[in-house]
Amino acid sequence: MQNRYNYFFDNSTSTYTFATKNGFLYRVVFIIDETFSTISGEEIPYVFQIVIDKTTDELEPYDAKVSKTIEAIVERFFCKVENSLIYVCSGDNTKAKQRHQIFDRWYKKSEYQDIVMKIDNIITIATNNKNIQKLYTSFMFHKNNPVYEKLMTIYGRIEEVLSKDI
Repeated sequence: MQNRYNYFFDNSTSTYTFATKNGFLYRVVFIIDETFSTISGEEIPYVFQIVIDKTTDELEPYDAKVSKTIEAIVERFFCKVENSLIYVCSGDNTKAKQRHQIFDRWYKKSEYQDIVMKIDNIITIATNNKNIQKLYTSFMFHKNNPVYEKLMTIYGRIEEVLSKDI
């Protein structure tokens, strides 16, 4: 028995889609992220954010195949060693922290830790109205990425840059 769902890639929207046994539809898309280019002042290609979208707000019962399917999609993404991935959980701090912990647990159980590195940074920034907001971020890159040192340096500067903009 297969431990993940079959997924489909739509070339026109660059979206992966899969349906669960309970009839829930998920979409996974990798969106180009310009943050690293903006911070560094040079073009930094192949940096993406991942967006995982369940098409309904209805609560789905736990389904282990969902995480295995997303893991397979991410693994496919990293077949190109130049690709890197930034994952940002923001919004309600409790939910953001929970999503970040789920993402971290998922990575630690994954089979591709040997080839993909993940670093985390919880960024605390004061907003315009002086409230404190936490952004739970993770950055993933292939260990054979030829510019990984540059990417790690830029990732380390995100909090500094965000704090200056307020």
